[in-house]
Amino acid sequence: MGGRGSGRYGGYRAATCEDYHAIDLAWLRRKGVLKRLTWSRITWSRGGERVASIGVRSEGDGLRLRYRARSRQSDKWAEFNEFIPFTYTDTNFGGRRPWFECPSCGRRCRVLYGGKRYRCRNCHRLKYKSQYETGWRRAESRACRISERLGGTGVIDDPLPAKPKGMHWATYVRLFQRHEALTGEFVEGFHARIEEFAARARR
Repeated sequence: MGGRGSGRYGGYRAATCEDYHAIDLAWLRRKGVLKRLTWSRITWSRGGERVASIGVRSEGDGLRLRYRARSRQSDKWAEFNEFIPFTYTDTNFGGRRPWFECPSCGRRCRVLYGGKRYRCRNCHRLKYKSQYETGWRRAESRACRISERLGGTGVIDDPLPAKPKGMHWATYVRLFQRHEALTGEFVEGFHARIEEFAARARR
């Protein structure tokens, strides 16, 4: 992942969700973080090296964040200790589903994005990267995500690994076939783009 605002599609583009560090409430639940009363740490890496981390702790009715961020104006580090409240919606089975309540706008959201402050996508005015991508580029991105889910490299040219331990064969076959279809869509679009450039050069 590049820095915020890196990568452009047809000139200038606004920052995307993929440019920001994200805290996903569903991921926290799967990892059991919301059941702990002690501090846990989320880290983000790029190229195998850690680039950022944040301390998180469930406090029953919300999530406590503790982290350091650099100020753009002074280039100095500042300490942040912030509480993100939960809000709930009823489920069809009589339970309740938690959401983050954005501290700035009060919007209900599953994912917070940060930087200096962790807020919802709307407050950061973020779009998804796929909104800037052509159809064949979207196919590439989706194929790469399938590769990563299966424990692969996330590079579309690399073969998919064997079925991960614990995954049902039906799931693996479905993902494998989907990856093949998306790869074909990418290759077709890529070659069409090359032909387009070649046609322009012949003019």
